[in-house]
Amino acid sequence: MTRGSNADRQLSHRTGQHWFALIVALALIGSIIAYNLVTMRHRTISLENQRLKTQARMIGQNIERQLEATNLALQGVVADLPRLRGPQNLSQANKRLSVLADAMPGVRTIFFTDAAGTILAANRPELIGRNIANRQYFNEPQQHPNPDTLYISPPFRSVLNGYVFNITKLIQGPDGRFRGVVTAGVDPDYFEVILQSTLYAPDMWNTINHGDGIRFMSMPYRPGQAGKNLAVPGSLFTRHKESGRQENIFTDNAYATGEYRMVALLTLQPKALQMDKPLVVIISRCPDKILKNWRNEAIFQGLLFLMTCIGSSAGLFLLHRRQALFEQKAQRVEAMVQIRYELLEYATLHTADELLQYALDEVCRISDSPVGFYHFVDPDQQALTLQAWSTRTLQEFCKAEGHGMHYGVDQAGVWAECVQTRAPAIHNDYAGLPNKKGLPPGHAQVIRELVVPVIRDERIVAVLGVGNKGIDYTARDAEEVAYLADVTWEIIDGRRAQQELKLANELLANEARIDFLTGIYNRRMFDGLLVAEIARACRYNSPLSLIMLDLDHFKLINDTLGHAAGDHVLQKVAELISGRIRSHDIFSRWGGEEFVILTPKNDTTQAAVLAEILRDMIEHYDFGNGMQLTCSFGVTRHHGSDSAETFIERADAALYQAKHKGRNRVEIIEAVALSGICATDEASTATTHRG
Repeated sequence: MTRGSNADRQLSHRTGQHWFALIVALALIGSIIAYNLVTMRHRTISLENQRLKTQARMIGQNIERQLEATNLALQGVVADLPRLRGPQNLSQANKRLSVLADAMPGVRTIFFTDAAGTILAANRPELIGRNIANRQYFNEPQQHPNPDTLYISPPFRSVLNGYVFNITKLIQGPDGRFRGVVTAGVDPDYFEVILQSTLYAPDMWNTINHGDGIRFMSMPYRPGQAGKNLAVPGSLFTRHKESGRQENIFTDNAYATGEYRMVALLTLQPKALQMDKPLVVIISRCPDKILKNWRNEAIFQGLLFLMTCIGSSAGLFLLHRRQALFEQKAQRVEAMVQIRYELLEYATLHTADELLQYALDEVCRISDSPVGFYHFVDPDQQALTLQAWSTRTLQEFCKAEGHGMHYGVDQAGVWAECVQTRAPAIHNDYAGLPNKKGLPPGHAQVIRELVVPVIRDERIVAVLGVGNKGIDYTARDAEEVAYLADVTWEIIDGRRAQQELKLANELLANEARIDFLTGIYNRRMFDGLLVAEIARACRYNSPLSLIMLDLDHFKLINDTLGHAAGDHVLQKVAELISGRIRSHDIFSRWGGEEFVILTPKNDTTQAAVLAEILRDMIEHYDFGNGMQLTCSFGVTRHHGSDSAETFIERADAALYQAKHKGRNRVEIIEAVALSGICATDEASTATTHRG
């Protein structure tokens, strides 16, 4: 499997992990938002339920007080009847009833009758002498006599065309026989005030209803509601009565209006009053109005969450796209560098002409071009000399050998354009003719062409061209071809050929063992040397210690001062340590800001002393402009049959301790050697603090 396919798979795996993590995070956030909204909705409904119950109780308390006062007044009248019933006392009785009616704001009329239903006395003169024997509020006490009962009549339409109800007490003679009733007619205006006082929202609706289901009054007023019978199967009123509870809360369609409402129902029937029928207070609100603020909040949070989803998804998509572009670019660069190494290796065993041919073939392969050529440019920049065609050009397009052909720039067409502008020339929009580019008769016809210059010491020294790609050439093609053209010139330059090959070989060797930034051993080289030193220490039974160090808070330097400052610090640290350790100590960059020092013939005590010296030296060194930093060190010693991995892991654990204990310190982890083998468990830990 190629490096490119491995990188693609790794990138795809990372992309999948990122998307999975984002989906999980968004799902978690969405769940929290949903939970909060559900909780908020439940709290809003619960608070409104309690509020409606409270308002119903307030109305009920006012009505109960009015009923208690009316009951006491009626009882007083019954008690005074032996004195008030005589013909000579009726005028006094009328005055007494008028005073009572005026003193009680909830009572409009008050009167008493004889056993036949004729009104004997009243606060309103027009009622005296009327017979009410056919009225329900007279018949009910007559048919079911009980002097302790307070009779509540169903609402009925009064002579004023409004709905009222009467509160009645039985008049009983000394012999226990029915002698008439004393009745108080309620004042609707008083109850309107009670209902109006508890309206706290425009959608709220308060009503008073008789226990048999007849509606007495509603506020705000709605036509057709007074006198409506609610005692029908399935109505909220019926469900309330059937529940046997004093109060209930329902959220459902109301029978009276068909509207979807939150309804509180409260039954008023105090035991002390012995009412024959209760009154039922009903207050309600529209759930949509109650939940309006919650719904707005839900919409806001939903839109915010949606924007978060879109924004984070778009951001992650753009990040992945950018990473993919970087990865593609890195793969292209790596491919170019690999070709460069191949050209250098090829040059060690082949002539310059063979190398040039090979290089042209590689350029044509990379650019997907069947035609390729390479020209040298004379020092005076006035003429060009053809050096080589690509192999495919010679096999498929050319009928004559063109090597060595020499002609002036003014005859070179697009090649001359490249020389004169000192920049790549791309032509995708012409079909070249056989002699248009200075080609000999019988040579290939060029459909598309890309030509790049090679510049040395401000002069064009060569041009490399490719042609007849199946699609248009792009700036990316120009960049890659220019790189390979430059590498090819670098290798085949006659004046520096041998030296360049030698330097190239040295460069290959250095890149395999030397860290490019600090100039010390790289990790690959250290791995090989570590195995060798472990074998030597075991063979001669000599001590071998490992120091692992890490620059404290190095990321802060990169973030605040830039990577150039960070590179400078790494170089200076490498320089300081290289100047202090022994010549046979092995010093390597482990990765990033982490270094390792392998110290043969040193035990942990000696290695810790060296580490402390290095720690102190770095702490007090001025890296420029007053910049200073510290290092943390982990030290361990090789024992018995420790593997290289175990040895390194123990040093890394010691370094972790140094970091964990506050940084800028040296930590030692020893391992116990038993019967020639190394126990991996930590046996003792010695700590060297800051001096």
